[in-house]
Amino acid sequence: MRKIVVVGVGGTGRPELADALGTRLDLPVTHLDTLYHREDRTTASAEEFADAQRALVARSEWIVVGNYASTLPIRLRAADAVVFLDIHPPAAITAILARRRHPEAGDHDRLDPSVLRSVLAYRHSVRPRVRRLLAAHSAPDVPVHTFTTRRAADRWLAGLPTSG
Repeated sequence: MRKIVVVGVGGTGRPELADALGTRLDLPVTHLDTLYHREDRTTASAEEFADAQRALVARSEWIVVGNYASTLPIRLRAADAVVFLDIHPPAAITAILARRRHPEAGDHDRLDPSVLRSVLAYRHSVRPRVRRLLAAHSAPDVPVHTFTTRRAADRWLAGLPTSG
C-alpha cells in the first residue's frame, strides 16, 4: 500500500486515521480540505481542485483523505488501496459531540448544525454514490478496507507492519 484513499462519513476520524496510517507506513498525507479551502476563505474552482488532485496522484506515494465525491474517480483510478469508514451515523455523531466536550487547539466550540445534517444524511445520500464510484473506478485488485466501527479500523491499523 503506497497510494491510499481514505473516505467515509464525517465525524469518524478520517483525518486522524489517515495521519496515523501515514506515520505507520511513512507516507505523505494530504487532506483534501487543504487543497479546496484557501486561507483567504475562498475555494478552488472545480478545475483547479481536480488538477491539484491529478498532480498529487501522479506521485509515487501518497495518502489522500476526504470525500469530495465529484473528484473521487481521480483518486480511485490511481490508488492501490482504499480505506472506507462506513460507520453508522449515530456513532459518528457521538464522536463529534465527544470532541466538542474536549476541543483541541483551534477547534471551535460551536457545532454547525449542517455538520450533523450531513452525517445523518450520509448513509442515504453520499454512501450509495461512494459505493458506486468504488465499484466503477477502483481496479479489481485494489483492496477496499471497509470498517463499520472506528475500533475495527484502529485494530487493522495496529496490525499493519511499520515502514522501514
